[in-house]
Amino acid sequence: LHRKAIEGLVALSEDGCSPISIQQMAYVAGVGFGLMSGAFSMINLLADALGPGAVGIHGDSQLYFLTSAFMTMVLIFLHTFWGILFFHGCEHRCWWEITAVVIMHLAVSGLTFCNPLYMGSLVPSYLLMATTATWAYLLSGGSAQNLRRFLLCKF
Repeated sequence: LHRKAIEGLVALSEDGCSPISIQQMAYVAGVGFGLMSGAFSMINLLADALGPGAVGIHGDSQLYFLTSAFMTMVLIFLHTFWGILFFHGCEHRCWWEITAVVIMHLAVSGLTFCNPLYMGSLVPSYLLMATTATWAYLLSGGSAQNLRRFLLCKF
């Protein structure tokens, strides 16, 4: 499917080259899925805020809205990184990468069942996000030397 999309882009371009690379397409797809996921999460959160009940009554945690915002943020980033990993797995026929993305998605979704204990879902999700970000960075051609040069502003 990716190859057909690239062929279609090449056919539409004036110079016969694809205007977008596979890495750029993976990033754009990941960001798109992440933003859609975040939008739906925020709409559901706003619907919860409208009522008919109020969060925090009967001894529930007052952190519902704050932790929901942090969980939405981690899911946006995770979808971006998962898009990069998934495209890389499809392009190089690494089925274990595709399987890992699906398992990570199910794991993060399953962690939300721990939500009366909000730290039980946020901490593992952020640890998984850091791991996935590192993995996606390395697959995209990043290196420790490049990261060090970027952080020290030595271009």
